[in-house]
Amino acid sequence: MIYPDKGYIGFFDMDDPESGALLLRSRVDALRASGCRRIIAPIDGDTWRRYRLVSWSDGTAAFPLEPQNPLWYNDVYLKAGFQPLAEYSSGAFPLGGVALGGASRGPRIRPFDLSDGENELARIYTLSTQGFTANFLYTDIAREDFLAMYRPLLKLIDPDLAVFAELDGQPAGFLFAFPAGERLILKTITVPPARRGRGIGAAMVHHALRAGQAKGLTQAVAALISDGNRSLDIVAAYGCVPFRRYTLYCLETAA
Repeated sequence: MIYPDKGYIGFFDMDDPESGALLLRSRVDALRASGCRRIIAPIDGDTWRRYRLVSWSDGTAAFPLEPQNPLWYNDVYLKAGFQPLAEYSSGAFPLGGVALGGASRGPRIRPFDLSDGENELARIYTLSTQGFTANFLYTDIAREDFLAMYRPLLKLIDPDLAVFAELDGQPAGFLFAFPAGERLILKTITVPPARRGRGIGAAMVHHALRAGQAKGLTQAVAALISDGNRSLDIVAAYGCVPFRRYTLYCLETAA
């Protein structure tokens, strides 16, 4: 995919490093011929969709919605001249050992209303487009495209774990968490910039962890957090330890 100042190469499977390198070079050559000065990979068009490669793992089992690839894929990109552009991590901590006490003070936390799923998704769209605007490589997404993309995730939603934060009766944040076996996956936290600094993200995480404990889940996974994101501070307070890292790559080219 070509943008005015850069080009994106999406995910593709490789049978071996040699064939993978050939295909990658062909995509690089095509983008370079189109005038791209900066090539970013792998990314399926934008960060609303699949992107990043797993670049390190301690062997912990994968969780739903996590990118998966053999680690040698990274060597193919590096040998083609790509360099790391952005880094991300997933980490875990035991729920049984976390003393959570009662509900935290702060915003009202309410469950996702499955009976009003379409409107709830629309609220998430508004919060996400506000909350992610400053994120690296952010691009706008049409409301209908967002709804079509996220409707299939309704089947994953446990209303006790996917929650909204409200201030003055208005949505002020959203946390998408879901159970996977005995694990609680903390997938997405979004708080609009105007609402930050008020403990909203921490309150939603606290609520989800308490709900996970009540359901008998034994481990929490903080999923796919970019290095430097304030969410890392929230989960670090619970003793979160990284078990996987991911890398997004870039090739600068003289077009």
